[in-house]
Amino acid sequence: MKCPFCNTEMLHGYLNCGNTIWSERKHKLSTLPDNKEKYALRLDVPFMSPHHIECDCCPNCKKLIIDTAAYENNFE
Repeated sequence: MKCPFCNTEMLHGYLNCGNTIWSERKHKLSTLPDNKEKYALRLDVPFMSPHHIECDCCPNCKKLIIDTAAYENNFE
């Protein structure tokens, strides 16, 4: 996959993480979203091992591309 920002060939790999949320606001104490908040990616704390999210990383501009379609979200 080519990076859409700089056209460099991206590296395919995994984002290894625990409790994670992508939302439009900064969470200071908890990653639990409120009822009005939109989020594109939400992962609860894993029971046994970290989450492994497939993604691509640009070695040049250091940007990540993540397909969030397979993860919990509340976008319509």
